[in-house]
Amino acid sequence: MTFETDTQAGVVEFLVDGGVTRADYDAGVAAMEAVIADKGSLSALAVIRNFSMELGAWWKDISWGATHMGKIRRAAIVTDSGWIEMATRAGSMMVSAEVKLFKPDAVEEARGWVREG
Repeated sequence: MTFETDTQAGVVEFLVDGGVTRADYDAGVAAMEAVIADKGSLSALAVIRNFSMELGAWWKDISWGATHMGKIRRAAIVTDSGWIEMATRAGSMMVSAEVKLFKPDAVEEARGWVREG
């Protein structure tokens, strides 16, 4: 997993192409928390090509999400994975953030949408 932070826009962009380790996850959370500290909230773009996550990172993700979901304005998920699309649709019903799915050929559209909010 790699990520880039645009603090000015309040956006964190992630690229996931393989396994996410606990160290990867911790670095991504630190970046998101820095944007939240600066802006009060954030928007995120996740381009997911291939995904798996270490168990320790899953537990931290559940905990972080439960305490920070109100701080996320928009989340754009770019993927062609059916199970990630289904999980995103199900999860989006439980959060206040605007969540939108995009296909891999629409990364620029997703990037623009995330920055609008």
